[in-house]
Amino acid sequence: MVYANVEDNPFTPSFGEVPLVMAGRGQLLSEFDRAFSSQARRPSLTSLISGARGTGKTALLTLVEERAQERGWIAVDLVSLPGMLEDALEQTRSRAAHLLKGADDVRLTSLGVGPLSVGVSHSNQGRGNWRTQLTGLLDELAKHGVGLLITVDEITPGLDELIQLVSTYQLFVREGRKVALLMAGLPHSTSMLLRDQSVSFLRRAQQVRLGRIPDFEIEKALRDTFAHSCKSVSEEILAEAVQVIEGLPFMMQLVGFRMWEEGTGGGLIDDDTAREGIRLAKEEMKSRVLLASYQDLSPMDRRFLYAMTEDPVDSSVPDVARRMGKSNSYATQYKNRLLEQGVIGLCGNGRVRFELPVMREFLAETDEGQGWSQS
Repeated sequence: MVYANVEDNPFTPSFGEVPLVMAGRGQLLSEFDRAFSSQARRPSLTSLISGARGTGKTALLTLVEERAQERGWIAVDLVSLPGMLEDALEQTRSRAAHLLKGADDVRLTSLGVGPLSVGVSHSNQGRGNWRTQLTGLLDELAKHGVGLLITVDEITPGLDELIQLVSTYQLFVREGRKVALLMAGLPHSTSMLLRDQSVSFLRRAQQVRLGRIPDFEIEKALRDTFAHSCKSVSEEILAEAVQVIEGLPFMMQLVGFRMWEEGTGGGLIDDDTAREGIRLAKEEMKSRVLLASYQDLSPMDRRFLYAMTEDPVDSSVPDVARRMGKSNSYATQYKNRLLEQGVIGLCGNGRVRFELPVMREFLAETDEGQGWSQS
C-alpha cells in the first residue's frame, strides 16, 4: 500500500482498515504467507485469533485475506450473524466465477439443529444441502489448484450457523480439501467457542493471542509511517508518543493521526502542537475503546482494577486482594477473568498490569474511581 499524495494523513485509526505500516505482526504474517504458499497443509490454515479491542484483529484478517489472494486463493469474509452460510456460498460463487461452470443462484432455505442440516435452493441444479453445494464449489476450485479461505470476524459462539460452518469445515479438512478458516473475536468469545463440545477440534487449531507490541516496533512503525508523509515529529515527541501508546495498535494509529492533524503545513510538527495531538488521542481512546471495555465488566472486575490503581506500575494479587477485602483465591478468580478479557496482562512473578493504554487515567476519572481514591 502506497499513498499517492504525501499531504494525506497516513495514519488510519478506523475499524478494520489495514495500516500503512503494520507494527509487530511480521512473524505472524510470514507464517500465514508460508501456509498459503505451501503444497502441504500447515497449522496456520486453521487459526483462532483473539485480542482485546484495539489490538488489530480485523485489520489482521483483512491483510491476511489480501495476501492469500495474492497467492492464488479465493477468500470470503463473513460476519458471525444469521445468514452467514448463504453469504459464504454467494461470495464463493461470485469471487470464483471465472473458475466455475454454471454458477447458478444458490439460496439458503432452511437451518436445522444438526451439524449439517442446512438446506439450499438453486435455479438450475438438483437440490442439495449447504455442505453439498460448497463441496461442489470446492471440487471446481480444486480442478484449478485453488484453495478457499473463509474468515469470520466478531465471532458469536452461540450462533448455530457458526457451529455448522466450523463442523463442516472439519469434514473438509478430513477429506484433504484445500481450505482454510481464520476466525477472530474478543477473548471471552473465543474461550466460549473453544468450550463448545460440538467443535472441540478447534482446541487443536492454532491459537493466536494479539497482545502488546514491543515499544521498539511501535517506534519504528511510527517513524516509517511519518516517512510516507510531508510531516515529522521530534525524537523527544516520538519517545513520548511510544510511552502513551503502550503497545496497542489502535492507539498507535490514533496518536499518529491526531499529531499529524494538529500540525499545519509540512515539515516538523512543533512539540507543543504534537503534545496537543497526543492529548486528544488519549481522550478519544477513553471514549472509543475504554468505555466499552469498562461497561462489559462486572462490579467485582472493576473493584479489582481500582485496587490496582494504587500501584504505580504493576500489582501483586495479594496486595490487590487485601485492598478488595477478599482472600487471595477470590481475587485470583477475577484476575483470571480480566486476563481472559485482555484488560490486564501478566508481567512476571505473578504480577499484573493494565494491558490497555490510559486505563489507569480513565479509571481515576470515573465516579467509582474518585470514590476509591478518597477511601
